[in-house]
Amino acid sequence: TVSVATTLVDGVGTHRILVWAGMLLQCSYRAIQEMGKGASDIYCSYYLYGSPAHFYGMKSCKYIVAVNGTPVHTIDDLIELVQEIPDMTAVKLKCVDLQGQAMTYTLKTDLKFWPTTEMKRDPTGQLDWVLVASGEKRKEAMAAPARV
Repeated sequence: TVSVATTLVDGVGTHRILVWAGMLLQCSYRAIQEMGKGASDIYCSYYLYGSPAHFYGMKSCKYIVAVNGTPVHTIDDLIELVQEIPDMTAVKLKCVDLQGQAMTYTLKTDLKFWPTTEMKRDPTGQLDWVLVASGEKRKEAMAAPARV
């Protein structure tokens, strides 16, 4: 007889997405988690063409572990740091890939065309996704999410 540890999985998958500088950031999804513990809970699953992330060479399949030298572990940590970064400012990101190799990227924010946007799955089930906040309205909207 072989004993195997199991993990409870909700079957829904991604619950929250942050789009920042053209990167789709989320907690790593199940297939990535099965590869081992990630370097942080901030996983870049995709980058959008034409965005600052694309222009400055950021690639997907990386964990963000520091912003301008400040360690970040969760999406909330990242939000707290990047909301204070002015538009058109250079930002240094320390990233770790799936094999554990660290690298650094520097990109310049462009909040006019690539605003910080957060979306969450609707907990009521009435809608697929809820827009939590976008751009300059982000701080104001954190208290009362708008439905889309």
